[in-house]
Amino acid sequence: MKGWVVSGLMLLSVSSFAQSKLAKANIRPDTTIYTTAEVMPEFPGGMEKWMKYLFSVPIPKDYYQQNTQASFFIQMIIEPDGSVTHARVRRIINKAMCEAFVKHVNNSPKWKPGFIQGKTVRVLYYAPISCFMLESDE
Repeated sequence: MKGWVVSGLMLLSVSSFAQSKLAKANIRPDTTIYTTAEVMPEFPGGMEKWMKYLFSVPIPKDYYQQNTQASFFIQMIIEPDGSVTHARVRRIINKAMCEAFVKHVNNSPKWKPGFIQGKTVRVLYYAPISCFMLESDE
């Protein structure tokens, strides 16, 4: 009878030890968002391709009707895997245009991520945008 009690206690303590070790090993991803990094995120193909991508945003019909100029900043997070998340406009001037840009930026291809000490990190990124109507002779 004593043999069963002792082995039962040993089994219980080994199980508890294993569970506590697993809890300690449960590493949560780093949720820190950096405003600068040693290596900043980069759109695939560089700044020129980024500008080309931004200029390919579908222009909403509301924008043509309002015939206005819009200048704003898009704020977004470039994740460690290069995906773009949490895009939003700072200082909304033209709602239709801002919404179009946010949707377009959220659907952008994956970026080269930012790095700090050789580790990929989340980086807050700002993109200034200026839109204006060009009048044509047609």
